[in-house]
Amino acid sequence: MSVQTRADRPADVTFAENAIPPEVAANLDVLTAGNVWHLVSRNPPVRSCADAASRRKRLGGVGIPLRDELKSALGRVDAPGPARYVAFHIRGHQKLDEDKVAAILRAPFLRIDEQEVRQRFGMGYGTVTPFALARHPEVTQFFDAGVIERSFPPYTMMTNLGHLEWAVEFVPEQFLAVQANTRVEDVAAGTRVTPARGQAIGILTGNSPEAGMLLWEKLNRGIRESRQIKFRGDVSFPRVLVESVPDMGLSMELLDRVDEVRATVTSAIERLCANGATVVSVACNTTQYFEAEIRKICAQHGVTYVSTAEETARYLRQEDVRSFDLFATASVADFTTFRDLAAEFEVNVPSPRHLDAIQQLAFSVKIEGVAGPTLNRMRDLVNQAARTDTVVLALTELSILFAAQKQRQKSSKRFIDTLDLVARRLAAIYEDDRSAHGVN
Repeated sequence: MSVQTRADRPADVTFAENAIPPEVAANLDVLTAGNVWHLVSRNPPVRSCADAASRRKRLGGVGIPLRDELKSALGRVDAPGPARYVAFHIRGHQKLDEDKVAAILRAPFLRIDEQEVRQRFGMGYGTVTPFALARHPEVTQFFDAGVIERSFPPYTMMTNLGHLEWAVEFVPEQFLAVQANTRVEDVAAGTRVTPARGQAIGILTGNSPEAGMLLWEKLNRGIRESRQIKFRGDVSFPRVLVESVPDMGLSMELLDRVDEVRATVTSAIERLCANGATVVSVACNTTQYFEAEIRKICAQHGVTYVSTAEETARYLRQEDVRSFDLFATASVADFTTFRDLAAEFEVNVPSPRHLDAIQQLAFSVKIEGVAGPTLNRMRDLVNQAARTDTVVLALTELSILFAAQKQRQKSSKRFIDTLDLVARRLAAIYEDDRSAHGVN
């Protein structure tokens, strides 16, 4: 990272020296002298971490996760002798653990009132900042270990610049590396946990590759439109690893090529897990045939597997669907984990003639792509073969056609796209993880 100089700071900062409050300029000098990367911004007056986090500006938006706002406490050691001043810095969503602090200091920690803060250090409520304290060598500054964790992008913290309307984004570990009289300790309340690494989504695709692209698109759309998280642009998306393997196309003739397909699927799942995926799914209904083997590989790596058939069953129960038409290839209907749905639901499988037509339509979509003729053939198949008011699309080529209908014709039927269900589960896992770590 490079140092942001006064000449290239954001446009909302006035650069004339006489426009920058002296306390702000002094704190910027500390960052600049230490070659600490930083960006300056302005915000309405703020006095609390929660208020500040909702008004900070970063990456083109207003508002940051509370965990990315630095919370500071200034006080002294309650012990005989000359006053020993100390400061503790933690993430904004956490609380300072007084017992941990007392154990580190070997004495109680006494917060000093605003009058003493102002008289002794020239700061007031809401403007205590580690940069100003760095100019007071008599103050020992303690940073909670969680402050320097690189968990979620952009891996920075924000705080004030000694002024209620001036803020700075900076890299804590860079500041600590050049400042004397600073220590990293476990001082936040709660049990110390392994640093959050964020969920990495692994997608296996190739039958067809557009299926993986569609699943990824649905995942992103779900996160962007989520009510659980505050979407902040690119940095709110998960890391996604994609294995698009042409050999997956052999699964269209699964029963005749089972050994080759098994080797393709298991090796690709192994690669996704080894490369850092924490959650894995397959953008293919046919290869759910290998679910037991996929689960075994994922379990060996501590990776969560999202099963298409399992998510379909979950949704059907949730919506109280008792019977439906399963639009899929013959191998999906007869030999994958989708067949287990028949024990709980009334599953209507198209006739052999219609199953063959579905298979041929899938091959046409692979070769021709989405076009008027393929869309019309799908519509005709639904009209001819569906016997219930609910159609489960368990063939990714049908998912692709369904998604491509810009103006879906009015129909009395409900369509359930299995790729939709998988995308929802992947998004939910990702959102829950972010919420658990205070990112939302």
